[in-house]
Amino acid sequence: MKVKTISKLIASVALTISLSQAGTLIELHGTKGEAGTQLTDMVRKLDTIGYSTVGKNEHIEIHYFKKYKERNLDLLNFYTIVDRESIRELLLHNPDFGAYAPFNLLGFKKLPDAEGGDTTWYGHLDSDTMIDIIGEKDENINKKFKAMISKVDDLITKEMKPTVSKTLSYDAKLPAQPLLKMVKKFNGVDDIEEFVEEFIITHDSLFGKNNFIIAGFIDFKFEYDDMELDFDKYDAYWVSSLCHFQFSNSVFNHNEPQAGAFAPCSVYFYIPKGKNELHVGYATVENWITTTGIKDKAQLEYMQRIADDVVETFKELGFTVEEGTGGESAKAVATTRDLATEINELKAIVKSMAKDIDELKKNEVVESNSSSKKASTQVVVAPKVEPKKIEKPKNMVVLPKKEFKTNKMVISDKAPDTISAYFVANPQTIEVLIYNLRINGFEVIAINDIFKGKTVVSITNEELKNTNSFVSVINILVNGKDELRLQNPSYFGASYLQDKFIYGQFKNTKISLQKALGNMYLTYDINKFSKVKDYHFMFGMPSFNDIIHLSDSVKIINKTKFAYSLKLPNGATLIGHKMSESNNKFLSIVNAEANSQLLPYQSMVKDGKAFMLDPKYYLPLSLPLLTMTDFMKIRTIPDDIEDELKKDFK
Repeated sequence: MKVKTISKLIASVALTISLSQAGTLIELHGTKGEAGTQLTDMVRKLDTIGYSTVGKNEHIEIHYFKKYKERNLDLLNFYTIVDRESIRELLLHNPDFGAYAPFNLLGFKKLPDAEGGDTTWYGHLDSDTMIDIIGEKDENINKKFKAMISKVDDLITKEMKPTVSKTLSYDAKLPAQPLLKMVKKFNGVDDIEEFVEEFIITHDSLFGKNNFIIAGFIDFKFEYDDMELDFDKYDAYWVSSLCHFQFSNSVFNHNEPQAGAFAPCSVYFYIPKGKNELHVGYATVENWITTTGIKDKAQLEYMQRIADDVVETFKELGFTVEEGTGGESAKAVATTRDLATEINELKAIVKSMAKDIDELKKNEVVESNSSSKKASTQVVVAPKVEPKKIEKPKNMVVLPKKEFKTNKMVISDKAPDTISAYFVANPQTIEVLIYNLRINGFEVIAINDIFKGKTVVSITNEELKNTNSFVSVINILVNGKDELRLQNPSYFGASYLQDKFIYGQFKNTKISLQKALGNMYLTYDINKFSKVKDYHFMFGMPSFNDIIHLSDSVKIINKTKFAYSLKLPNGATLIGHKMSESNNKFLSIVNAEANSQLLPYQSMVKDGKAFMLDPKYYLPLSLPLLTMTDFMKIRTIPDDIEDELKKDFK
């Protein structure tokens, strides 16, 4: 009897010990069927509880299929979300709360024949697990953190009305040092904001070249200054949401979508007030390994290799790992890579490059054929334009001509098979260009430096203005002494005017441009003309009609925030926005600075309401050579542009 009692007691104690070591990874709530639309609608209501979305990454499964031809999920959404006001106190107490500011709200649905594939699941990393990774010990602070997170849970319950739930737990201990922290020492700088801007551009470009994606970004220092809230503990504090597309496909799209609770990874940066130290920190991949239940050795090895790449990239940026922080157990899960693995990876890369080269060759053939057809059309004689009394520059500098390899633009009333988004012409100095434009009937309404050596001249004329549309202004890039590059009004007119557009209606504008710029040539930035009117980057992506509302009560237009504002005949005002360098940086990330003429970004104000084209429509439309990989690298930019333009109307 006593033996049985002791045995029961031992079993009870063992169970208690086992339970005390277990942790909750995520509590998933579920809705039967595909509930992606409901999830999107719920996320739109986050502002009712004080939250905002730093990044919205929806239907990632489509991008996986597009790039890797693998379809293992019906739905995969990531929403990086943050309660800016509530998190401020926590960040002031402990900068490491940035590891989950923002944190990820995950939504996924497996294929119907998979286990649990009849349900859309959604949830986030458990708040206690987040606290354990952050390492905070103050109970009062942790209580506030959990209260902040619970508001999201309450909204999920209210709006989604889940019918099923399941808890994913783990038994293994978290890594001894779950956060990896690094520091970069720098000499005193005159302008801390300029230093931060330059670092962010360098950081994003370097990570972009290493196939990482910035899936979200928030500058807390800027936000709190804008909200007039104290944040003087730091000279700078921002968070980038980092993701590796191939890495995420190899994990989330291969039986482990629950691991998406950790992604994208919030990488937080801060400069303590008065110190010449830039700190960075983030939750290590060892947290994923110990909690998500991933057992596949090859998968674990690959995860660790990408994690090591992150550390090496930061070292390349001048950071050193702080002693005693995460990463010590990194090699424990890694296995030796064999030669066959390396060869197979190289073969895959070569195969991918071969496809890209073939596609470029096809584009060149299409452009050439299209241009040949256009060459046979009737040549239009330019109408005589009486020069206006405009003062001629004292020094009419003539720059060396450039030899263009593409075909000349030919003015015609017949729509081509393919259409170039831009024209290029021989270089001119800005002074000479402005003079030539003005004597040929154009009004120069703005001159803006987008990057060093990349000056954009924004112009209009009566024909353009009378469209009362986003094509009422077109941009010309003065690309140093290399060339002039300008927007094709027919390309963007067909996109914006839709059924009202008739090919050839911008004939006079093109004739005047040709008189001002000389011979113009096509570019390789082409689309099929038949697709331009109803353009969208891919299935499920926005089109022209997916307009974003910026403000419903614009009373006074503050021109100091804008590159230009142009009153249109119908009473609307077309605005070009001076965006921050950190938002313009997307052109550098995708190596498209030569197409800086797609900026300034435009908005329209009519009847007191402001709206803009969805950047997920406008950016791919303006960059026809943009690949899916490139687009994933700048997934955060569309939301950042929208946020910045909204602030311009506050």
